[in-house]
Amino acid sequence: MRRLLPIVEGDAEIRAVPVLVRRILYHNGIFDVKILHPHLRGDINAVRKNFSRFIKMAMKEAASVLWVLDCDDGCPVTLVRELKSISNAEYKPYPIEYAFIVKEFESLFLSDAERTRKRLSIKQSIPFPADPESIRGVKEWLSQNMPPGQIYKPTIHQEALSSAVDLDVLRGGSPSYRHFERALLRLVARGTNDVHT
Repeated sequence: MRRLLPIVEGDAEIRAVPVLVRRILYHNGIFDVKILHPHLRGDINAVRKNFSRFIKMAMKEAASVLWVLDCDDGCPVTLVRELKSISNAEYKPYPIEYAFIVKEFESLFLSDAERTRKRLSIKQSIPFPADPESIRGVKEWLSQNMPPGQIYKPTIHQEALSSAVDLDVLRGGSPSYRHFERALLRLVARGTNDVHT
């Protein structure tokens, strides 16, 4: 069985990312991938500072690596190119793919207004952003539009929303989701031939 290690930025993604990964794999008829417990490695600044150490620790798992990060205000294309250049120079051909989410992970949820509305009890009268990836502070936007007395909590809501959103809707409306899905499927198609313990 193929092995996949997600590397994630925050506590909430430890549970949410495997849910999303599993759904994408099953949606594509892929059932022979074991998803390992994610490594928690922080934001892009922490990753840059400790990149080599983090990769060496990941390689001990003898699994393909899907590295998921928020790019905040950075350019995802530039950031992916930066990390790929380092990992290709030092660790090629080890199987690593990078999936950067524009702004923050929650921007994915804004791309499926119907399911997100239902899960978070957001009124139909509240319009969702036309360009979800242009919003900075998505967590705050969600909290402001939930019923009074309720707030968005990543460690609770990220996993629930990752299990609820419509993947076809995300594919149509979220460039970050399409990037995430392509990175995952490339990684799985590559297999684990280049994995060494």
